[in-house]
Amino acid sequence: MGLSLSGSRIGYGVYSLTGMYGAVPRSEAEELVLEAVEMGVEMLDTADIYGRGLGEELAGLAAGRVLIATKVGYDLSSPRPVLRMDEEYLVKAARASRRRLRVDSIDLLQIHNPPLEALKGAGVYRALRRIREEGIARHTGIALGPEVDVLPHAVEALAHDEVESLQFVYNMLEQEPGHTIARMAKEAGVATLVRVPHAGGVLDETLEPGGEEGLSDHRTLRRSGWYRWAHRVYRTRIKPLLDPLPGSPGQKALRFIQQSIDPSYIIVIATGRERLADYLAYRSIPPLPESVVSRIIEVYREEVESSPEKPRHLGRAPP
Repeated sequence: MGLSLSGSRIGYGVYSLTGMYGAVPRSEAEELVLEAVEMGVEMLDTADIYGRGLGEELAGLAAGRVLIATKVGYDLSSPRPVLRMDEEYLVKAARASRRRLRVDSIDLLQIHNPPLEALKGAGVYRALRRIREEGIARHTGIALGPEVDVLPHAVEALAHDEVESLQFVYNMLEQEPGHTIARMAKEAGVATLVRVPHAGGVLDETLEPGGEEGLSDHRTLRRSGWYRWAHRVYRTRIKPLLDPLPGSPGQKALRFIQQSIDPSYIIVIATGRERLADYLAYRSIPPLPESVVSRIIEVYREEVESSPEKPRHLGRAPP
């Protein structure tokens, strides 16, 4: 499967089916992966750490039918997630991912959340080169994170030919540094994969104000006060701009991404068919008026200074 440079195709985050976004019985998870492909999902995104191999086993059910992207970088032999960025481990982990996916060659192998010091070293890139040369994967890239403030990481990664894709956070409430990264990546001919398009449920309104208090999944890792900030900005400043327009809140959030940066893929999270179908139909709604897109960008710039997760680098590459 080839990598697209634009098109805002919908990818499905298998993360949501591995017990890290709520409990989903394995039989239901398998059915939903296959249904997702039938419904029009064009990419599945997973990682070896998701369910400690379960995510890859699920994604492998659709091998050959859609682009499958996985990630390595956490030591699965450790009882707690510990990053391993040494060359030998990354190559070994990639081989194990290929076995779990049951493919001859992985479509896209990404290094998972590499720290800046690892990206400044040679080991990660030697590993990616070996992974391609040995045929373990056809394409290789970097999944930036887990924090949002990753512009220096992107700058470093884009300096290396082994990096064919970048995955990062981007949505109405977290526009930087994603907007800048998307521009730089396109200039370099590198594919872009956007995750967290609905800001943890704020933008598709699946998480009501105050609902974060009852969360028990990865969304609890947000900094204190971020959800209060996000709900306030969305409910009082962005939602009034969008409410008069056709489409569901989740669809309009995806339209904003497509119109503002047009990434290669937008990775959505869903634990049910109805929600996934809603996301997949986002192109059925009219484009947002350019005046609305511009105003949402302005609102973010006006409000980001008060965000508990404000990135240090806002719209400019670091020296």
